[in-house]
Amino acid sequence: MQRFRFSTSTLHGEEIVPWLASAGELAYSPHSPPDRDYHFQYSWVIPGIFQGGTRVRRHFWFGCPFKDDREVKLLFTFWNRARRGELDNLFVSNGRSPLEDVTAPLAVYRHSDAYPCARERLIFMQHGSYLIADMESQPHIDRGEAVLYRGLQKAKVFLLRRLITKDLRRGLMRVHARTLADSVTSFNAMHCNVSRAETGWFNDRTFILSDLCREAGIEPKHSIRSLLYSGYALEEWCAARKFGPNYVKLRTPLSNIRITTFVCGETEVKVIDPNKLEVIDAVGCRVREVCI
Repeated sequence: MQRFRFSTSTLHGEEIVPWLASAGELAYSPHSPPDRDYHFQYSWVIPGIFQGGTRVRRHFWFGCPFKDDREVKLLFTFWNRARRGELDNLFVSNGRSPLEDVTAPLAVYRHSDAYPCARERLIFMQHGSYLIADMESQPHIDRGEAVLYRGLQKAKVFLLRRLITKDLRRGLMRVHARTLADSVTSFNAMHCNVSRAETGWFNDRTFILSDLCREAGIEPKHSIRSLLYSGYALEEWCAARKFGPNYVKLRTPLSNIRITTFVCGETEVKVIDPNKLEVIDAVGCRVREVCI
């Protein structure tokens, strides 16, 4: 059977939209939702995010193979409310990709979760990826900031790298701009080093960011590559208990974060520009800045 191919380009002039596409059938948003749930069945509409050998005839709702998954149910509830015009948007912004300062597109909505108990949740959206976090974990959404946590296990020092070399910074920005240009590349790039059982059906072990670094002229062993693969959590428990006990708490503009997906079971993000990270607190460790 012939598979229809949809445009997943996210470019709209000089801006980058947060949605699966900027034009065509996949160019929907919560403010203009699709009329069919078909568009949430990722193995049909964006099969390029799945590993070779994955049965793409199988249903993968929002990238998850289980329609009765709690987060999948929450997302369906959110989109059904969007179809009725019931939205509570907290932050919606397109991204841009100039050489000096790439910014990410992102949309954040408030949504009430009724199971297992009623509580306010945040739904982050970016190029087909979703993150779901507790409202109380992100108190500064209204001013366009995210609070991030990085667990260090028992390490006593967190190295906060700052970019001071102009050519190196431009190279890193080129890599990020490339990953934002279409949804499939964006999704794959943010999952390319996740390597978890929860995401084994994605292209999550390709390390394609290293290929993009090579195209941008960044040396294979340069420490800047670790910045592309480093993850942060949106909820403190993940850094303090799972990757702790030592951890750092930081803040950064919402336009500086790239999200993975709720399928990981964690609220994980990556950052575009380490120069935009500001330390709020360090628990059980200290922070040392390193200029590169």
